[in-house]
This record gives sequence, C-alpha cells and structure tokens, in this order.
Amino acid sequence: MITKLKFGIVAGVLALSVGAGVAFAAMSADDAIKARKACMKDGHGFVFYKTAGRMAKGNDPFDLAALKAAFETEDKLCADWDKWWSADVLKGDKEQTHAKAEIATDAKGFNDASAAWYQADQKMRAVTDLEGLKVAVKAVNAGCNGCHDKFRTPMQ
Repeated sequence: MITKLKFGIVAGVLALSVGAGVAFAAMSADDAIKARKACMKDGHGFVFYKTAGRMAKGNDPFDLAALKAAFETEDKLCADWDKWWSADVLKGDKEQTHAKAEIATDAKGFNDASAAWYQADQKMRAVTDLEGLKVAVKAVNAGCNGCHDKFRTPMQ
C-alpha cells in the first residue's frame, strides 16, 4: 500500500520529469541553430582561430591564461551541445544551417566524430607549452574536419 508520503514523492518526481521533458521539447529548431552557430563561431572558432591557432602559427605569443579564458568561453557557449542535434531541430524555419540530415541518419557516425574532436580538444586543454599546443592544434583541426567533412554542407 502506498502511503501519502510515498505517493507525494512519486507524484513530485513524475511532475518534475514531465516538466523537464516539456522544457527540453520547447527548444525550437531556430533556437537550436542559433545556439549551434554561437558555439561553433564564438566558442570553437574563438579558441581555434583567434587564440590557439594564432599562438601555434606564431602570430601571438603563447599565453596559457588566454587559452584558459578562451576555453571557458567555449564551455559556456557550448554547454547545451546535446540538445542541438536531434532530427527535429536540425533544420529551422527562418535560421539557415549547414547541418546535414546525416547527423540524424548516422547518429553513431556523428557521435564518433564528435567524440574524436572532444578527445583532441581535451588534450589541447592540457598543454602547457607552445610545442604541445602546435601538436594539439593539428589534432583538433583533424577532429573538426571529421565532423565538417561528412556532416556539414560547404560554407559559401
């Protein structure tokens, strides 16, 4: 027999679960695309092209504090990554995207490519000197291409 306390706890957990599902489903495709673009351009792009990449090429001096700040920005902008790739949010009504349908139809391939990039990114985050950064930047670039080559239409 369920006591009133147990019933209240079960009802509360169910209400929270349903509420979380509704909140998750409330993200429109256009919102997901905007968030992906911010993550890619102002998160990943900021780390790769404006910070780590410039240091690795010798355009800027190696600066570990600047790298860490760039990673923090990337983390904030890309925090909801897992919410942006389901079939129902790949194509928007108003927002243009370069995401291909293969993200949903080959989810394992997309997840594997994302995981390879993530592993390279984690190694880049662990570098402490310029030589390590140069090696890590090449690996991250390969990781970027692993997703972009198969799962993104070319940028115009």
